[in-house]
Amino acid sequence: TDAIAYLATAKKLLKGRPTDADIRRAVSTAYYAMFHHACMHFSTIVLQPESGSYVRAWLQAYRYIDHGPAKQRCLEAVKVDRKFPAGVVAFAERFIELQQRRIEADYDPARSFTAADAQSLIKSAEDAISAFDAEPIEAQRAFVLFVGLRPKNR
Repeated sequence: TDAIAYLATAKKLLKGRPTDADIRRAVSTAYYAMFHHACMHFSTIVLQPESGSYVRAWLQAYRYIDHGPAKQRCLEAVKVDRKFPAGVVAFAERFIELQQRRIEADYDPARSFTAADAQSLIKSAEDAISAFDAEPIEAQRAFVLFVGLRPKNR
């Protein structure tokens, strides 16, 4: 999946003697692994194109989730009354944390990260994705629909 490729890229960035830019990119990429994992799940619920048909519609669904609203919905998802299972809650909690670290890595030159920090965040993303994937498909679908679909303002 895309998440696996993103995590592999994040790990490659830390090989040898990574520069500050490599470390920051690895932190950012760990978040994007989670973000793209959610996007992939959402888009395949909405449409599962066969042999290239309706690919443009699928891509539109893939690109539907926005970072800011997704964070807000994750904040809602972790509440006990939402009753998501532990693996889904873990994914939502890590999503929130890693999104904040990505913002710091990408936009805060005063924030420093070590290679160990980045490795820990990558591992956290891996664990959260695994926990999410271990939950029943209905719970995964409910979560990505909850995150991806915006509530109507009434």
